[in-house]
Amino acid sequence: MKFSVTLIRAVTRNLYVLTFLNGFLLAALLCFKIQAAYENGLFASIKSSINLRTDANDNADSIVVKSMDVCYYLMQPRAATFNDNTVRSMGLEASLFRSTAVDLMTASGACGSYSQVLARIIDTYHYPVRIAQMKANGYFGAHNIVEVYTGSRWVVLDPTFNLYFTRPDGRLASFEDVHGNWNYYSQQLPDNYDRAYKYEDVRYTNWTKVPVIMPAIKNLLSLCFGKERVNGFSLRTHFMNTYMVCFNIFLFLEIGLLLATIKRMFKTHSWSFSRYFDVGLGQNKI
Repeated sequence: MKFSVTLIRAVTRNLYVLTFLNGFLLAALLCFKIQAAYENGLFASIKSSINLRTDANDNADSIVVKSMDVCYYLMQPRAATFNDNTVRSMGLEASLFRSTAVDLMTASGACGSYSQVLARIIDTYHYPVRIAQMKANGYFGAHNIVEVYTGSRWVVLDPTFNLYFTRPDGRLASFEDVHGNWNYYSQQLPDNYDRAYKYEDVRYTNWTKVPVIMPAIKNLLSLCFGKERVNGFSLRTHFMNTYMVCFNIFLFLEIGLLLATIKRMFKTHSWSFSRYFDVGLGQNKI
């Protein structure tokens, strides 16, 4: 620990190292911004394609269903081509950063990829969206689905099977609807559906993934915003644009580093000027 503190102090006092780090962060910011813009443009193009299939009679329910339909037929052919092993060989973009564009191109994350891509597409319509982990056979995370707030309620979509449920009144069903009357809604399942997914329960964030830390964060947030709101919070949807998240983190680091660099420059130049001024005064006195 003492060595780390000493190293940090040495780095922050060296103007050449600070200048190099500023250049590195600026280059990274440019790279992240370019990648984020590409991904935004990619999903904007998908949205434009969906808009061509809509008309004045479409409402929020039909728009999200058409979005899922496009998502399914974009990804379903790729699922047979790519797998986790092939994706790992695609470099840091597919492994470390794992942007939603990778999920779109490979569908290698199975239900996770389908849900991520659909959530990103629906996000372009500015509908509140959350990715949910379904409980099956007593365990959470068996299957991922998407929920969309269409104005008055959350409706459930399963992009892996291009599945939505319709209530008796013709509107899209929520998770609570399906959970409360599985015998009725199970009749709407397609032939290729995995019957183990019976809508037993759902969670939107795995608050036990990092022991101690994440439960403590959940308890703190529950005190501030209420338990119900925190239980419905989907952390994953806030990291759909991986490169934009990286850009914001590096921008924060760059601002701090830039201020440290400016401070060091002033100290260095101030010391040089004072020395020059003192020497000049001494020569005048002579």
